[in-house]
Amino acid sequence: MNRAKLAAAACLALAACSQKTPADKRLDERTVAVGIMALQWPKVVEANSEFVVKLAVRNAGGTPLPSQAATPDGALRVNAAYHWKTTGNQVVVWDGVLTPLAEDLAPGAEQALDAAVKAPPSPGMYILEFDLVQNSAFWFGGAGSQTAQLLVEVR
Repeated sequence: MNRAKLAAAACLALAACSQKTPADKRLDERTVAVGIMALQWPKVVEANSEFVVKLAVRNAGGTPLPSQAATPDGALRVNAAYHWKTTGNQVVVWDGVLTPLAEDLAPGAEQALDAAVKAPPSPGMYILEFDLVQNSAFWFGGAGSQTAQLLVEVR
């Protein structure tokens, strides 16, 4: 194999390995920053129903975000998740369904996600707030990152 082909093969191998990195340590909350934007979601849902919200997640910080867990319990992997709140800002559900990143999210990169959601059991108007969370560590919104807040009617 000539040098150019060998170099190309090495680059592909490295890219493949780095796209799904196991998280083996807590990220530094001072160096992470993300932005989340909701692209598509239902404005009205049935109580206890399951649905999908299309998100765009951008890594605005200087640290790569790992998409895999180093342990079977999923600890330290970065996921999209959500909180359900009343319009008066009372928390109804804090830990929503986890949606793992499809691949590692490099600094400056953006990724589309289909986030799984379960509606609250009681009808009403709610705020559905999306955030990223490093399992067993911290919520990115609590570290100053942008979250996405959506108004959803539950029937």
